[in-house]
Amino acid sequence: MKLFKLTVIISFSLLFLTGCWDRAELSEVSIVTGVAIDKGKTKKYRLTIETTEAREMNYQTATGMAPSFVYSLEGDAVGEIAHKFNISNASRLVYSHMRLLAISQEVAETGTMDFMDFFDRNREMRDDFSIVIVRGQDAGSLLEVTNMYKKSPSLKIFTQLNTMQKEWGGAPDIKLNDFVRLYNAQGQSPVLAAARLIGDPKKGGNVENLKSEVPESSVVIDSIGVIKNGKLVGFATLKEVRDMLFIQGRIKNTELTVKCIKGDKKFGYRITSTKTKVTAKEKNGIPTFHVKIKAEGYLESTGCTNEFKKESAFEGQEKAINKMMEDEIMRFINKSREEYNADIFGFGEFLREQDYKHFKKYGVQWDQGFAKADINITFAAEVKRTGLRSNPYMMK
Repeated sequence: MKLFKLTVIISFSLLFLTGCWDRAELSEVSIVTGVAIDKGKTKKYRLTIETTEAREMNYQTATGMAPSFVYSLEGDAVGEIAHKFNISNASRLVYSHMRLLAISQEVAETGTMDFMDFFDRNREMRDDFSIVIVRGQDAGSLLEVTNMYKKSPSLKIFTQLNTMQKEWGGAPDIKLNDFVRLYNAQGQSPVLAAARLIGDPKKGGNVENLKSEVPESSVVIDSIGVIKNGKLVGFATLKEVRDMLFIQGRIKNTELTVKCIKGDKKFGYRITSTKTKVTAKEKNGIPTFHVKIKAEGYLESTGCTNEFKKESAFEGQEKAINKMMEDEIMRFINKSREEYNADIFGFGEFLREQDYKHFKKYGVQWDQGFAKADINITFAAEVKRTGLRSNPYMMK
């Protein structure tokens, strides 16, 4: 009996001691961190991938060689190209750690983004990588720009997008699952962060670019691309990106530069928290929206001559902030209606959630409702403190 129990216990324990069925040694695979898609010269697409060299990514084991390798291949289907890179690469490619998908402006404008289905359907790929549109140049060139902060170009841009969204609100933080959801939404058009390469792209891939105090080439995030019916229809500035994120309640931290009530000087207002409430209802055949944005923060710098020891010291600053932001956000809403004819803010989704009875008559034609919608913006800023100094030192 004891022998039987011991056999059962050992057999049961073996179930928890088995190895991974799909285990692979690092020496047998290449980790893909970034993918770029351009229009091919002889085929429909040119796919560029970046794979990293683990030893060069670690400062303790780095020998000064290239930290990553970039390969390109053309074909008519992204899925086929992705599995065909052994033409030049010796090891099996692993896409599970992919962090960036870069799409050229040319590809986005032609509406040939059907390859997104491959990335969404592939069970090996995660859905948490960033997507960017590359303005004015080949998307593959972004994967060739080395940098000191992150030796891998893809990892650097991924971190850059996330940090920018948290610190200033200039990037929409769109991952694959977000893009697919918005692409299929009836009441909102998707947007993607847009990047631009500054400098000489040929020198960006040189290892010396890592060692230079002023790099020969760098990648900057400078706007967003607006997607409608699968095609890129225009770009919006970084300030306009922030206006959109205010409406969506996705601003975490940002800095506003506001003109003083008197004179031409300005002051800086650091926002540390925001809260947005949108009420949506159709009235007399007109979709009506009331957007209330509350912001809290502190005075970070000032050229104004106000005395901040008084009880009502911040009223003037708060009014100036509210007026500036209400006008700025409304201008961008009107621009979206006139230039893109696309609701990138999600007003249609608000109406669908709060007044579906009236939204359903628009359906996929929501842009018609957005064009005639009555939208009211209320911005309520509160200045909590002045930092280490009360009155400005230049008051005299």
